[in-house]
Amino acid sequence: MLNFVLPLLKNPLTRMIGSKVISGINHKIEKDKIIKAKEIESIKQVSIEQIRSSNNSIKDEVLTIKIALIFLFCFLPYTQPYMERGFEILSNATTEFWYAVLIVYSGSFGLSTIKNIRGKK
Repeated sequence: MLNFVLPLLKNPLTRMIGSKVISGINHKIEKDKIIKAKEIESIKQVSIEQIRSSNNSIKDEVLTIKIALIFLFCFLPYTQPYMERGFEILSNATTEFWYAVLIVYSGSFGLSTIKNIRGKK
């Protein structure tokens, strides 16, 4: 059997094919290492981004709940007189007050939304 294998190993075509196969396997191993490293790095980056975004989430949640409650109280019969009185008071509010409200809400929702949009590009 050695008489059959030895000439095959010495054959230049066999050596070339073997070299290409080994080269391909090494390339695949290196490629897999790079992909794995990139996956690990992206997982770390996502975790960091989640931690950073959680700093603003409480504020956003509170403002969302506040708006939802105002909307809900407008439709509950026993709170409607209070809501009407509240809207009458708000209708007399100065322009500066509404600018302040706009700044608070746009600062919370607007800036975080802009960051999300810019991050996806």
